[in-house]
Amino acid sequence: MRNLYGAFAGLCERIPYALIALACRVAAAIPFWRSGQSKLEGGDIFGVKYDLFSVKASKAYLFAEEFGFGEALGPIAAQMAALGENLLPPLLVFGLLTRVGAFGLLIMTAVIQFFVFPEELLNPNGNWAEHLSWAAPLLVVLQRGPGAISVDALFRVRR
Repeated sequence: MRNLYGAFAGLCERIPYALIALACRVAAAIPFWRSGQSKLEGGDIFGVKYDLFSVKASKAYLFAEEFGFGEALGPIAAQMAALGENLLPPLLVFGLLTRVGAFGLLIMTAVIQFFVFPEELLNPNGNWAEHLSWAAPLLVVLQRGPGAISVDALFRVRR
């Protein structure tokens, strides 16, 4: 049994990091991209919203009232979140300035967990597990880099 497991572990170790990094980048980008797109009011091209500065009034209200940013800061916080959620995921997916994108989304995850939903952290059924599922692939990419299937890797090769 030990040799069988060793053989299996050996096969697993042959999975190229480039594929692992790509999967981590895409998995981490998807929830942020979807959230960012849901915040925008503007039109779209092929299903992708293009007006990054037109945040839905309902989202600004959510930030002001539900998330506790207040009437003055709510619209600003909603706009900043929409910009981050729409600009950082493509960087991550394409592997351009990958660690910057991963770090930005990791900061957003921490803000969501610790400042927006702090009461959920001690709740066994809280949203902390979902936030951990966002943070884990971001930490892999932050620590190990984007892998060979990335724009960053192309620039590294050209130098």
